[in-house]
Amino acid sequence: MSSRINLDALSQFEWLIMNHVWNLEKVSAREVMEALPGEAQRAYTTIQTYMERLVEKGYLTKEKIGMVNFYTSSVPREEVVDGATSSFIDRVFQGSGSSLAAYLLKNRKLDPDDLKKIKDLLQEGADHD
Repeated sequence: MSSRINLDALSQFEWLIMNHVWNLEKVSAREVMEALPGEAQRAYTTIQTYMERLVEKGYLTKEKIGMVNFYTSSVPREEVVDGATSSFIDRVFQGSGSSLAAYLLKNRKLDPDDLKKIKDLLQEGADHD
């Protein structure tokens, strides 16, 4: 078990916001609104509401500069991805990473580049033993 902090799960739209924050490090709600792809567009006030919820959940911190709130991530992306992935594996594959890997291989969800990366990772692990 990792030492990750316990955060409420992110919705799909919150993931979009967080990915933007992680990429730019410090953003306003307007910058997030302007960066969202067409199908994910929302009103400015909706973006603000989501970002405030992310502050309440512990994912973002807020700093007011002049009349504008700027948000930064309070949790590294890798830690959030680790927590979400672990939770998914626990719920769907009863905690078995090998069952997830078998599913991905069986259902051809991995392209040749993915397979090469996995083989390289496995080889690196074997070299360290």
